[in-house]
Amino acid sequence: MKGIRFLLWVGIGLALLLNSGCASTYMRDRGNDALDIMDIGVVINKDSKPQLGLYIDFFSLTPLGYANVEGTAYGIGQRELGKMDFANQNWGTLLWGSERKVLGQFNPHDPHQARPDQRQLTEPARYDTGIISIAKGDDPPPGLHFVECNRVLYLGWLGLYMTMRPLDIIDFVLGWTTLDILGDDQAHMMN
Repeated sequence: MKGIRFLLWVGIGLALLLNSGCASTYMRDRGNDALDIMDIGVVINKDSKPQLGLYIDFFSLTPLGYANVEGTAYGIGQRELGKMDFANQNWGTLLWGSERKVLGQFNPHDPHQARPDQRQLTEPARYDTGIISIAKGDDPPPGLHFVECNRVLYLGWLGLYMTMRPLDIIDFVLGWTTLDILGDDQAHMMN
């Protein structure tokens, strides 16, 4: 009998918790942290002329390749799932380069997409990449951009994109304990 009463109280407590705003916010943040781990999908050209893109960048320090691609992405990106705007204007020679990436809706409060001094932006900015460019300090990428590995492969009218964020895996795991080591949970609510 005591066991049944205990389970009843636990059930009532869980029901109250799940119906509160705290639980829904908590679970939304866990889902968003999971979506932050990787952007991946297919890109289809918006117009009839072929485009080219082969670009790889490890943590904004070693950009290599060229991409000038605009299209529609189908996949996961910037906490969105489905159809999104896509643009990649990047070049890199290992030691220096430049990157401008559009994927989904731009959020200037997202530390993956903009620096704190760029909260007034309405669209993604162009950033310097590569050890030499970043050392000059003219236009460095957002802080969390340094923990991303970007890939773009595009030929003609169809391509692939992928961004892996290893530090977001740790943020996701620790998020279950309510720690937000990247400070990105509240930033996404400001958009």
